[in-house]
Amino acid sequence: MTLSPTSKLLFTLALFAVAVALVVVASAVHEAAPLFFAWIPLLTVAWVLTRPESATPPAVPDEPPAEPDVAPADPNEPPPGPEPAS
Repeated sequence: MTLSPTSKLLFTLALFAVAVALVVVASAVHEAAPLFFAWIPLLTVAWVLTRPESATPPAVPDEPPAEPDVAPADPNEPPPGPEPAS
């Protein structure tokens, strides 16, 4: 399973939210039992962050780059170059 960087971030945020929610529940009900389950989403974060990212294939151009438009040269005109010193 490959994940995009954005998916990894969102999944990690959701897992941390679940862990924090379990701690809040444990505090609200004055019980320790939810704390024993809070480690599950935290370990899952490690798994999510070690998944390979989805690779986007390199952009392959469909056509070779076009040559710049050059006006046809006049056969009587000298080739472009440095101006002669006067």
